[in-house]
Amino acid sequence: MKTVEQNRSQNDGLDVVFLLLLGVVASFAIPKLNAPMVGLLFAAQLFVLLKNRKVNFKTTRYFWALMGLFALSLIGMLYTENLPRGVDIIGRQISFLLFPVFYATYRVKSFSVLFKTYCIFIFVMILICEIDTIYRFFYKSDTFPLTLDLFLSYRYTGAELTKSIGLHNAYFGMYILFSNVLLLSWMIKTKRSLIFLGLFLLVCLQSVFLLQMVAKTAIIMNLIIVGASMVYILIKQKKLKLLLFSSLLLIVSASFSYSYLKLPLERITERFEELNQGENTERETRVKLWKSALPIIKENLVVGVGTGDVEDQLHAAYKKNGILSKSNIHNQYLDYLMRYGIIGLLVFLSILGYALIHAIKTANYIYFCFTLIIIGCCFTENIFSRQWGITFYACFNYLLYTFAKKR
Repeated sequence: MKTVEQNRSQNDGLDVVFLLLLGVVASFAIPKLNAPMVGLLFAAQLFVLLKNRKVNFKTTRYFWALMGLFALSLIGMLYTENLPRGVDIIGRQISFLLFPVFYATYRVKSFSVLFKTYCIFIFVMILICEIDTIYRFFYKSDTFPLTLDLFLSYRYTGAELTKSIGLHNAYFGMYILFSNVLLLSWMIKTKRSLIFLGLFLLVCLQSVFLLQMVAKTAIIMNLIIVGASMVYILIKQKKLKLLLFSSLLLIVSASFSYSYLKLPLERITERFEELNQGENTERETRVKLWKSALPIIKENLVVGVGTGDVEDQLHAAYKKNGILSKSNIHNQYLDYLMRYGIIGLLVFLSILGYALIHAIKTANYIYFCFTLIIIGCCFTENIFSRQWGITFYACFNYLLYTFAKKR
């Protein structure tokens, strides 16, 4: 009888933990809510483990590799000068440690419910942004007439589109891109035409929102990953009519975007032009930021400058090169190279490379695309310098690894 009560208590506890995990994935786009949800999740799982006094701790080689990634920040504290900044970075990156440990002690039984919850709330946040923007357009605008050109101008696109949730459009674009991947994975499995069509239209709507949001990296990656996947799925499932329809829809969307969504197209074009011009461009581009980091990298090539010293040295380099920006390097690979040297960069690249190989070996489309998204976003953003990127990666990475391994 005692065993039955213990099992019932354990099941109840696991249900609570799963609900909190759903809360975490549902609140990625709400920064003020996500951090408390993550704290509650770990506290609840710890409470369940202490109550049951039984820990089934299962690890893998990849688990210990992820522990090594977090250990870089601890090792970097041994030779950093800005200790308070280093402690702050370790505090932000604690999710790199806690999420793998969480999944090593907790078995997610319903990946489907988890992924569906994520997609539903991403779409809900898109609707909230659109409704808030439309409201501001019709009731708060001080410019008339209220035309479509005005609605799709800089006043109501880009960062202005997502101001109601207070989330940077680059990170929200990453979330939407992963949602599109999940929707595509369900398109592959479903045999019902109406569900297939509904998922197809949802992917199209979210892709248009990416354009409206001017999330440049996400737009390009969405075109490559989602576009190629869509064509492959339609051809493989012999949905030629839908392929023809999607082709016509793409032509109409391209024509509409060229006529009205000029801002995101111009921004993307400008980004490529700036890359070609290099340091000759007048704007403080990413190329100029990256070049400013080269002396720091050369002087500290092996082990880097330490966990907390990158910002100080980088901003000094900016000032020396006449750059007014106080931002980060906007490249996660260069950030690891500056912070932990070539050793740290190799550890980081091995983490991404192993995940990619594992996804290919297990034929797991979701994990493969997720890793590609992270690899791509790391070229233009320090996604592991903000909680928005750290929690997203830590929460899904090892979860998807175990999901791929299970399958």
